Amino acid sequence: MRLARFIFKRLLLALVTLFTLFTITFVLTRAVPGDPLVKTKEIPEETRRNLEARYGLDKPLFEQYLLALKNTASGNLGESFRTIGREVNDIIAEQFPVSASIGLVAVVFGTFVGLGLGIAAALYRNSLIDRAAMFLCVAGISLPSFLFAYMFQYFLAVYPLTELGVDPQTWLRPAGWGELRDYILPSFALSLGTIALITRMMRSQMVEVSFSEYVKTAKAKGVSTLRLLFLHQIRNAIMPVVSILGPLVVAVMGGGLIIENIFGIPGLGKAFLNSITNNDYSVIMGLTIFFGGFFIIVNLITDVLYGLIDPRIRVNA
Repeated sequence: MRLARFIFKRLLLALVTLFTLFTITFVLTRAVPGDPLVKTKEIPEETRRNLEARYGLDKPLFEQYLLALKNTASGNLGESFRTIGREVNDIIAEQFPVSASIGLVAVVFGTFVGLGLGIAAALYRNSLIDRAAMFLCVAGISLPSFLFAYMFQYFLAVYPLTELGVDPQTWLRPAGWGELRDYILPSFALSLGTIALITRMMRSQMVEVSFSEYVKTAKAKGVSTLRLLFLHQIRNAIMPVVSILGPLVVAVMGGGLIIENIFGIPGLGKAFLNSITNNDYSVIMGLTIFFGGFFIIVNLITDVLYGLIDPRIRVNA
């Protein structure tokens, strides 16, 4: 019963958050000077009126809001103002798998590398390994991922191709999509923030666990080093790290919007940036609500899992 109440509260909060996001996005898009038709090439006045009627731009603002809210609630995210007949739902269906695949690779790679570095830094505290890992943490957290993307693009792709004469058929491409090698640079750039966060957190947890009573007791009983490391230290230190994977997925998906544009990847990032440039209300609204809903669902699942793992959370919620 408590778990059901806990889930209901989280669902209610998620709906309120999504409604608020929709309202704010609608107001901000309409507050920007001009409309999607302003950036269209000169068109006859009659054609413009027909387009305004087609997209509902001739209606009062509040009616536009109610119509957009009704369509969104029914799952219809609308039609692009810039490409006639292009549905936002189709854009998401075609381009989200590309964004999701890059984000998934970045999270998986970043998680395993971060765990390894964090464990190594904790086991060799105050050594060169520890200092190098902490330097990576500071750089990965403080610098934006798109800066690393530009650096990787030039030093790992452009420079070897133009200055070192490597074979473009086998080396990394500066931009493009369609081959397995095209995952490497964008996923690596996206994963650095994940690596930095997990490394720092895993290191601190490992250090804290190493001074716990159960580890001292295990040592006193003569437990082997490997058994002590895997069954007592890593096993207990990794739980708080696992708990942040949900928010990390959200952060990586959000950070990928710019990186996709840098590497010419046909994901939602490129569509989102183009929609902002063109004042394409429907695409802006649709993609914002989609990403907002995706982030809310991930956080909702994370909250529910917290409640299942630790009953104290749902009791206090």
